[in-house]
Amino acid sequence: MEKSARPRTALNECVKVVVRCRPLSEKEKNEGYEEVVKVWPERGAVQVYSPKGQDKMFTYDAAYDCTADTQTMYDEMVRPLVASVLDGFNGCVFAYGQTGTGKTHTMEGTADHEGIIPRAFRHIWAHIENSASPDVTHLVSCSYIELYLEDVRDLLSKDCKKLTIRGQELNGFYIPEMTSVVCKSAAEMVRVMRAGNRNRAAGRTDMNEHSSRSHAVFLVTVETAHRKTNRIRVGKLNLVDLAGSERQRKTGASAERLREASRINQALSSLGNVISALAENSPHVPYRDSKLTRILQDSLGGNSKTIMIANIGPASYNYDETITTLRYAHRAKAIKNKPVRNEDPKDAKLREYQAEIERLRALISQRRTIDRRPRKQPKQRSQPAPSDNSEEETVSIENENILAESTIEQEKKQMEELEQQIRALEERLVQGGGGKDLINNLNEAQLILEQRNSEITERKKREVEMQQKIELEEETTAIVTNTFATLQQEVDHKTQRLKKCLARYGGLREEMVEQREAHDAERRELEALQAALIAELRRRLLVADSFVPLAGRPAVLRARYNDDTDLWELRDHTGVEPLTTRPGAAGRRRGASARPARRRAENVLDLTPIPLPPTTRLYSAPRLAPSLAPALAPAPRKDEVEAVGPVGGVAVAAVAPVGGVAGRKSARARPSTAHHRLGTAGVR
Repeated sequence: MEKSARPRTALNECVKVVVRCRPLSEKEKNEGYEEVVKVWPERGAVQVYSPKGQDKMFTYDAAYDCTADTQTMYDEMVRPLVASVLDGFNGCVFAYGQTGTGKTHTMEGTADHEGIIPRAFRHIWAHIENSASPDVTHLVSCSYIELYLEDVRDLLSKDCKKLTIRGQELNGFYIPEMTSVVCKSAAEMVRVMRAGNRNRAAGRTDMNEHSSRSHAVFLVTVETAHRKTNRIRVGKLNLVDLAGSERQRKTGASAERLREASRINQALSSLGNVISALAENSPHVPYRDSKLTRILQDSLGGNSKTIMIANIGPASYNYDETITTLRYAHRAKAIKNKPVRNEDPKDAKLREYQAEIERLRALISQRRTIDRRPRKQPKQRSQPAPSDNSEEETVSIENENILAESTIEQEKKQMEELEQQIRALEERLVQGGGGKDLINNLNEAQLILEQRNSEITERKKREVEMQQKIELEEETTAIVTNTFATLQQEVDHKTQRLKKCLARYGGLREEMVEQREAHDAERRELEALQAALIAELRRRLLVADSFVPLAGRPAVLRARYNDDTDLWELRDHTGVEPLTTRPGAAGRRRGASARPARRRAENVLDLTPIPLPPTTRLYSAPRLAPSLAPALAPAPRKDEVEAVGPVGGVAVAAVAPVGGVAGRKSARARPSTAHHRLGTAGVR
């Protein structure tokens, strides 16, 4: 049975973590920094000497010191992953670490020392050339993007245009309008990589002369078609060169470099949060906090086989950054992926090319059948003197033949163009196998060599795993297996074990204190972020309450953003929706009510006055009877009365003017008789 007939089953596979330590630089040697990192390649362990207290030990899938070359690391760790990509799986290799630790050197290398990416190119094309079956067709395409200041840019386009990330539930992320170049050799892929590197953002800092200012991702897609089984496998390889984390006091970054560093640290912090959430089996993984984590979503906890290369520096002044990198790398060991072989995907370019070739060939065959039709010949008449009608018929037939010949010439040109298109499409497709005996012998020898290298690599991995298991079991079996001749030997042995336990206890206490400090710092950062988000939320709610019309608020609440179309869409009406919070007027500047009321939520856009019924009446004085009006008239005050003297035996009073001075009262005015006639008269 063919291998392609195997079911698509997802098996859990942990992320493989590799640590690589660079040597001390000339600048670090001149400044007198000490080397505080010790690598044990045979055990896959890294020991860091602490300047404050106990040393720290970390174990990984593999560890390489400054004496190990890139070829050894590629053969032992990366080669099996690239082989699985050629078998239809997704793979990812990304370098992680502080700035200036050699991430770009590990991934890309130099002209004299090739990195992982060029070696992967040669590995892919060596496998294609060594394919024994001529019924196998390959298509290799590559793309190159970078994440600069949280913008995805296409490094293979002339203007480095910005791109948008789209999400798929099954196939992970994809980027529309991304340039994809079909390559036919490893040299072409290297040229594509170098062309993209010329467009990549880079700059100088105090810690690195050529510091990468962006995260770069080189995507390789290998499609394989089997004619016998009529199956297509698609393997995707993501080669990621991350920018390094930076501290401003060490890099001396300012202005634009400081802005770049803040975005780099923000993306790497989001990546660290994703690693921590996956390691702790958290129900929520914050993939959407950054575009970098969205790009690496499949590589961390998804459909991919992943290798994380943690690059560290040995200098003592980078102790904190080294410990942080090693801790994140140790957490990444617990991340489990579910790789699945990609068979017969709908978006396979190889199938599109094959369908286009078949269509062009069918079109050529139709053209050829049209060319085989017999052309009309002028009729031969036995009469010596043809009539006028026969001459006209002969001329029309000749004209038709001329038109037919011109049509045939055009069709021949079209057929040649179609054949050129077919040849161009077939050149993109690489046919494997089928050569001379010498080539076949070389291919067989190359395959045997690769098999032996893979066996040696697996043997080394098993040795490292067994060594780690032995070290863990030695401590548990020492008490049972050890026998002592005297009590002094037992005391010495237990004293030594007690010292080890105390040292381990002290190391754990230090680590716990460091973890508490890190958690406190993270908590403070989260509190500051929460306060900023709450302030931003209140500001937006204030704007929404003040400027969004009341009639349009239900539509705003139904709006949802679609990541696939990059558009806002309105959900269907689902009737009454449950309230997520208790209704109230808190947060609004005025009370709100659904019914007409005197006070409604203020809306500065709706300037139409609200008609309200009157709730008060104007005051009107009571009406008096005509007979009571003179009696209730206001009497003059004492200061307004001025005695004039008796006139005919009756005292007469004069009213002084306003502001005037009243004269001496010679006589008191007698009250009117109307005051004595009030009786029981009432007010009407």
